[in-house]
Amino acid sequence: MELKTNDYKDNELLYLVSEKNEDASNILFDKYKHIVDITIGKYIRSAYALKVDIDELYQEAMVGYADAIRSYNESMETQLPSFISLCVERRVSNFIKKNNTTKFKMLKDAYSFDNEIGEDLTLADVVGDNSTNPEVIKEQRDSIRKIRETIDKKLSQSEKEVLELLLNDFSNEDIAGILGIGVKNVYNYTSRIRAKLKDLI
Repeated sequence: MELKTNDYKDNELLYLVSEKNEDASNILFDKYKHIVDITIGKYIRSAYALKVDIDELYQEAMVGYADAIRSYNESMETQLPSFISLCVERRVSNFIKKNNTTKFKMLKDAYSFDNEIGEDLTLADVVGDNSTNPEVIKEQRDSIRKIRETIDKKLSQSEKEVLELLLNDFSNEDIAGILGIGVKNVYNYTSRIRAKLKDLI
């Protein structure tokens, strides 16, 4: 018997997917395909600029979607749509970064960072940073941990989900589409987040 979209909740569909039920897989994908489309839309310009095949970008997004469906469980604090968006975002973002790094490596090989651009000064000295300094890394991690602890204490679960999506550069309209809420609700959440975290911003 063919499954109908409204007959099952997400957790029931996820269970059926784990049991290799193809109808359940199709229902879930139809329900959340817009999240994949929204995320790809964010990276279309970057993909064109890096001459990345859009089909490859879509395949990466689908791998992120599949990872989310496979690894999600009800004990997680986040809702399924948010989790899918973050998994797809991470996968597509890493794919774009990887291609960007490859392009950068080609430039680096063409213009060696060891070339001197002044007396006792190389290009590496000019563009270098402290990102590999263990002390700087530890300080940054401690700072991030303290901020996360504050966020966990001050924000509701819904506010945390909105903030996570905002930090991943989703627009208010995209967030509304992902979470299935009105754009006005997103603005309200954003205002509350800012008010609660004003000491951190």
